[in-house]
Amino acid sequence: MTSIKNVVKRMSKEVRVIDIARKNVVTCKPDERLPDVAKLMLDHWIGSVIVVNDKQEPIGFVTDGIIFMLIAKGRNPSILLARDVMVKPVQTVHQDTNASEISDDQFLRSKVHRLAVVNDEGKLVGVLSRKVVDRLTTYSVARRIIEDRG
Repeated sequence: MTSIKNVVKRMSKEVRVIDIARKNVVTCKPDERLPDVAKLMLDHWIGSVIVVNDKQEPIGFVTDGIIFMLIAKGRNPSILLARDVMVKPVQTVHQDTNASEISDDQFLRSKVHRLAVVNDEGKLVGVLSRKVVDRLTTYSVARRIIEDRG
């Protein structure tokens, strides 16, 4: 994975979304049982799983928060499937989009603070978290300040 520091060093060039996205994305199918999705989260130490269709197109997110909410409300997650609880629609961004073009609105619309990164065919190739974009923005601003003083 490309480190944020290396990306910042190249800020004079265009930084594509795929350069900063996580590429080893954990996915599940819509008909996967919720306990199995939860196990994926535990096994990979992640808070969400992207639901994909047979074409590997992202169609939803299942988050740990959704599972916690179901349990807190007394619902039995073991009888539910990913499709029953997934957050949709998924907000996507093309892999070649300039990272500086990502807006807060895109993350707000996603409801999960993540964007699915897709290729020309709409297939999932990565996931971009708001935290990474915020960090990149902070490094970029800091670099500009240093360059202006320098």
